[in-house]
Amino acid sequence: MEDNYIKKIHERILARDTFVRAVFTGQQKGAEMSWVKLVVRPVELKDGVHLQFSFFDEKKDISKNYTFEEAPAKINEALALPFRNIFVENTTGSLQVNFSKKGKALLNERKSTALHVVADLSHNREKNRLLSAENAKPYLEAVGILTKDGRIKADMQRKYTQINEFLRLVNETDALNTFAGKPVHVVDFGCGSAYLTFALYYYLHDILQLDAHITGVDIKSDLIERLQKKTMELGWDQLSFKVGTITSFEPDVAPDIVVALHACDTATDDALAKAIRWESKLIFCAPCCQHDLQVQMAQAPAPTPLVPVLSHGILFERLGDILTDTFRAALLRILGYRTDVTQFVPIEHTAKNLMIRSVKTSPPGHNPRWLEEYKNLKNFWQVTPYLEKILGDEYAQYL
Repeated sequence: MEDNYIKKIHERILARDTFVRAVFTGQQKGAEMSWVKLVVRPVELKDGVHLQFSFFDEKKDISKNYTFEEAPAKINEALALPFRNIFVENTTGSLQVNFSKKGKALLNERKSTALHVVADLSHNREKNRLLSAENAKPYLEAVGILTKDGRIKADMQRKYTQINEFLRLVNETDALNTFAGKPVHVVDFGCGSAYLTFALYYYLHDILQLDAHITGVDIKSDLIERLQKKTMELGWDQLSFKVGTITSFEPDVAPDIVVALHACDTATDDALAKAIRWESKLIFCAPCCQHDLQVQMAQAPAPTPLVPVLSHGILFERLGDILTDTFRAALLRILGYRTDVTQFVPIEHTAKNLMIRSVKTSPPGHNPRWLEEYKNLKNFWQVTPYLEKILGDEYAQYL
């Protein structure tokens, strides 16, 4: 088995035409090493394609490029390190290797289901970022992502990826074009440390040159005070932060865009309900945990064919998460929003990686199909989604 996984990793990484990347993470039980992650990927240099090995610790990253002739020895060096998880992606599929507590290699191979998976051969990937060290230096320095010599800090790589993936999803909606030449008001519920709030402001205001006004809302007064001080230092007078809950917050102007990323449990529904009542043009919501529907599912008789699934706690929980977000998407469609549920960031960055993305396109109740699907799902599970409850009589005629 050991020789088998080593051989497979070599074959996949050295496949010039199909290799996309390899990610080594975690530490095997009882082992110690200075690196927290290793990423291998192909890069296009002047003298041809090389393999770039990037080692990350808590403070920095070290990247070196090797020819395909030099690479086998470097792969062996990487395999000699006690990483717990190894993920290798090719255009044709992926290989996952996990080591058990006893050091046994467990292999999982999958064929690719994507229509187009291509390797990124750019030596400087910043050119493909919506916010890069070139076009967003003031922002990246302000939030502590950029080093003094203009590089992304090793321990901020995931946050940097998350920021750009979020902006990519925003940019893909194509609805941003409708805000040209007029003010666009944004509310970010549960803004926390506000990395994404600052990013969205900089992207809309400085990159797209929109008249963007953004308000971050959070219940932590000391945090809001620090964030407000930072905006003043930067001179970003159209970005502000306020203390408050989702349910109590009322803006001076109904927002065009509502953001709620990793809002826990029913806080997500509170944010969606606010956005629906405000008739916000765009909604971006990344749910964190969903418990209300799971409680209802536990109290209702389980559909007979699904008893084997629901008898496992982890499967019950995940199914509850999926159904909660399915109901949310269905309600948004009924109420006039073109809605999709998409991957926010790759699963290696966070397990909570789904985003509900909605664009207001029609009046409520315009398509009977959405209502029929929603009612059928409710009747099958014998539940009432929390979002429907809090929308109340105001929207009862559509549900």
